[in-house]
Amino acid sequence: MDLERVAPILEEIIKESLEEKRYPFGVSGGKGNKVASGKLRDSVTVTSSQNAGVSELQVMMEEYSQWVQSGRLPGKKFVPVGEIEKWIKQRGLKGRDKKGKFITNRSFAFAITRNINKFGIRPSNFIDVSLEKIMEDQRIVDLIGEASYDELINAITGI
Repeated sequence: MDLERVAPILEEIIKESLEEKRYPFGVSGGKGNKVASGKLRDSVTVTSSQNAGVSELQVMMEEYSQWVQSGRLPGKKFVPVGEIEKWIKQRGLKGRDKKGKFITNRSFAFAITRNINKFGIRPSNFIDVSLEKIMEDQRIVDLIGEASYDELINAITGI
């Protein structure tokens, strides 16, 4: 199995999974992607390596990818307000009070952090989505040849 040629395809699939508008949000059933600044998407790198004669694919990405993947349970620590403020600016959102007047981004960020603390965040499972796509990608099927899908998954580390 030629893991050097599989690595860029796997990287592309993970990035595409983050960009897809498939992740539910809110109570209205809207769907969005997991790209605000592009920091997580751009941090995804997949490299192939040999360790003690065993070939493996190393997937690296921003540390916060674990929360994007798994979500956040209600009642846990508060999300950093500064990060929520950045997210608000990147998405171009504006908050309003009960009377419909615009509020500052800082106040809006505090409201969002309280809401996340109260209700949590749904998991996106973007890694699971990526692994499903790997099974269906004809380029990977051609490259792994006789090797099984399980052997490919076992060669992937870091996710």
